[in-house]
Amino acid sequence: MVYDVAIVGAGFGGLAASAELSKHGKNVAVFEASNELGGSAGKYERNGYRFQSGATVGMGFEAGGVFDKLYHSLQIEKPPMTLLNPIMDIHMPDRVIHYFKEKQEWYKEIERHFPEAASPIQAFYDEVFYVGSLVDQLLDYRPVFPPKTIKDWTRLLPMVNTSSLRLLPYMNQTVYDRLKKYKLHQHERFQTFLNGELMDSVQTSVEYCPAFLGYAALQTFHKGAYAVHGGLATVAEQLAGYVEDKGNEVFMRYPIRRIEKKGGHFILHSKRNSQFEAKQLILNHSVHNLADTLTEDLMKQTTIKQEKEEQRETWGAFIIHAGVDASVFDGTDVLYHQFIDPEHPNDLHDGGQFLMSLSDAEDTQMAPEGKRSLTISTHTNLEQWWEAEDYETKKQEMTDRLIATVDHYFPGFEAGLDLVLPGTPVTFQKWLRRSKGKVGGYAPTGRYSWLNSYSVRSGIPGVYLCGDTVFPGAGTLGVTLSGLTAAREALR
Repeated sequence: MVYDVAIVGAGFGGLAASAELSKHGKNVAVFEASNELGGSAGKYERNGYRFQSGATVGMGFEAGGVFDKLYHSLQIEKPPMTLLNPIMDIHMPDRVIHYFKEKQEWYKEIERHFPEAASPIQAFYDEVFYVGSLVDQLLDYRPVFPPKTIKDWTRLLPMVNTSSLRLLPYMNQTVYDRLKKYKLHQHERFQTFLNGELMDSVQTSVEYCPAFLGYAALQTFHKGAYAVHGGLATVAEQLAGYVEDKGNEVFMRYPIRRIEKKGGHFILHSKRNSQFEAKQLILNHSVHNLADTLTEDLMKQTTIKQEKEEQRETWGAFIIHAGVDASVFDGTDVLYHQFIDPEHPNDLHDGGQFLMSLSDAEDTQMAPEGKRSLTISTHTNLEQWWEAEDYETKKQEMTDRLIATVDHYFPGFEAGLDLVLPGTPVTFQKWLRRSKGKVGGYAPTGRYSWLNSYSVRSGIPGVYLCGDTVFPGAGTLGVTLSGLTAAREALR
């Protein structure tokens, strides 16, 4: 059989692309190397617990959101979920900030915690909401960005209007530059808060984050954040089920080890010498892995230069999956918590700040009775984890640091732990096939770093890219949008 489109990787980008193509009657096959769907937003189960691969908040399910539109388009029902308000608690050394969804509630929280600067901070957020709405209008077009062909450029023309022109000042400045306007660039406590939110969503700090990207991320929290029952893997399972209901195939534990082109079609080589043939490809296994998959001849056609790609800044993640006695969190209904290390509040990685997602007490899929499952995640520098001599020592030290920080803010946490499973970039390479454990796409490095994004076009006719290394970037919203954009281009 010759498939219309073969999709490598069943992360959210690949699953969104395969569902969109299936809706349009295309003959599709999805190949996933692991035994779980969802990639970095997937799940696995141990000792009665279900763990989310990453500490992931559900976004885009609000009316008009990315997933709301996708579910409506596919005519499938959204899974049960809990609307988060507060979205999360931010535990800082001297206070706990409740990050409320509703604008007015959030502004009152600003007044409580930043009374000396409440007015300029609220004005800053007015700008965040304004610019974020402009970015949303552009993303509704699903542009191929950066444009690679004459058609890409011509399709951008409808986007050039009064609204998009208003974005220009925010496309050549960083968030830090905008803070200067409000005289907030020297407000250390507010910057500590902002850096935590931006590291979680855009992988960088105010100093290096392009303003329009940072604003888009910050305002997204306030449109609606959800805890999906069963974790985001439930969404992945629904999308895969839709693909199969349309008569298409999702192959699990089928790593694609090599892709070549013969006679105008692509040949995908998998385990036990199995081969599959397709007219087009969508690759959802990250730009980091291309050179390990495509033949040398195909790599020469790509617009991606391997040497340059390996030098670009990117993060890994250190993860702890754990089970804990539910009584530890009896005093809070909040499911997402961001922690700032009380002894090192300015460290933005390797445990200085990190996110913890806690299972909903009512979600029986996630933990045994009387227990809660949780995922802790912090950005980490990659190189240190590939030094075999002290790997286990470093892993234990990081585990101890993260647990001690949570225990500082929630006394009894360490004593209440039932199961502790730490993971490093080495783990991400082993189980999710991420080259060197790279996750989360590329870290912005300044005001114009967005111009270095990779588009869904690989440079090879008939081969498209999606995922966290492709515009618009990381997070389930970003990768889903890139998957839908790749599917639209394949359909064209």
